[in-house]
Amino acid sequence: MQVTAQIRSMPTACSGCGSQTSTIVATGRDYIYHGTEDNFRYVRCDGCGHFYLNPRPDISQLSLMYPANYGTFSNRFQGRANLLGRIKTIVNRKRLKGVVAHLPSGGRVLDVGCGNGELLIALRQARPDLELFGLDWHFPVETRNSLESQGIGLIEAPLEAAELPTQPFDFIIMLQLIEHLWEPEESLRRLVRALANDGRLLIETPNTDGWDRRLFAGGAWGGYYFPRHLNLYSFERLAELLHRVGLAVESQRNLPAPLIWIYSLQGAVQARFGWKSSLTKIFGVKNIPLIAAFAFLDIAAIAMRFKTSNQQAISRKV
Repeated sequence: MQVTAQIRSMPTACSGCGSQTSTIVATGRDYIYHGTEDNFRYVRCDGCGHFYLNPRPDISQLSLMYPANYGTFSNRFQGRANLLGRIKTIVNRKRLKGVVAHLPSGGRVLDVGCGNGELLIALRQARPDLELFGLDWHFPVETRNSLESQGIGLIEAPLEAAELPTQPFDFIIMLQLIEHLWEPEESLRRLVRALANDGRLLIETPNTDGWDRRLFAGGAWGGYYFPRHLNLYSFERLAELLHRVGLAVESQRNLPAPLIWIYSLQGAVQARFGWKSSLTKIFGVKNIPLIAAFAFLDIAAIAMRFKTSNQQAISRKV
């Protein structure tokens, strides 16, 4: 497999408290897309305990970090293309059902990091009255045409630089997105300004307190997702961040994290045997029985009050 040139990275400070001192907690490579042979490292802030990638890629390296075959840009998870995509859409719709049901008629919804727009299409089918918008740094032509044909407005830019509509949103969704942001706090402040009074923000993101992270903590844990996950949060650190930007946390809960299990196993195999190992294919995202097994494992862990590697937070503008 051809790998890209070296990704340009720069040292950074903690986005939680600004501290320059930290302790290395994990090192690893791009085990999923093999876009570079660079080694990356995750650190824990000595001041506040925040986890972040340091050094981190420069924002100009987006096209190297997110290649053309990146999952949410391709048909890798598309519902029409495979069973995993359909399951993913059903699960996301169930998680959002309670919040969406309470949106006013004609309510405005923004999906930040919407990828191929599957969730927006599902929302269009469930609530045709809603005004829907999707934001991502890049939309392939096929994706753009598909979403715009259904009346979904698109904002093509990194969140850090995006021009958001002046009319406020009733509901903003960030599924597995905040961990990709270079400036998470400032980006959240921008979204809070774009929320209507009493509008809600839903975030799903990896949880550094997940019980399985300890099994792969040295670098293979799928939540690190080198080099794309720049900041990672526990329940406590995420709640602190939401409070700082003017949001009141209404609920936080653990969610199953089967894909993180899959990525963890892929990373562990590649770290030991190389990325060409046939075992990598066994632990792939198309192995539905294995994904189902890890989903049930995490469901059982949640029932026993264990913390998983995926979390959801719903907060309200105050």
